[in-house]
Amino acid sequence: MDEDVLELENRRKIYQLLTKYPGMYLREMEKELGLAVGVLEYNLNYLEKKEILMAEKDGNRKRYFVREGFSWGDKITVGLLRQEIPRRIVIFLMLNVNASFQDVLAQFKISKSTLSFHMKKLTEASIVGSEKDGRATNYRVLDPENTARVILTYKASFLDAVVDRFAEVWGDMGK
Repeated sequence: MDEDVLELENRRKIYQLLTKYPGMYLREMEKELGLAVGVLEYNLNYLEKKEILMAEKDGNRKRYFVREGFSWGDKITVGLLRQEIPRRIVIFLMLNVNASFQDVLAQFKISKSTLSFHMKKLTEASIVGSEKDGRATNYRVLDPENTARVILTYKASFLDAVVDRFAEVWGDMGK
């Protein structure tokens, strides 16, 4: 990496923030760093152009990542896990393998349509798999070891007591 690119304090702050909290949106960085949106956008575009950062479209917004050390799969996983409902669904499924849709629904105060929306996102991202069992559909995390690694590696960026409890339970399970 070209050290001159990070010579400016704002660029260095952005880089350090995204190293610690990958997958942040522009507005999250604005709050955290206290930089004006225009200054932030200019520096993010510059760092993207210099291939220090990469951006991933997430609906109408972009998530930003430090380019080095991030696989495509991890980018997708972190992006989804930064959202509270998908993160909690994944953690529930990690601890309750082959849970049915109704099992998952019973754990969360959300509507069926909201749960369906999030399950579809997680399934399309190949984080969660589904299997029909008669009339019920059961769900499981497809790569629990890698998903746990991502959760534990970036646990500080999620700021969630559920993640902290998961880390304890996963460690107790000897994983």
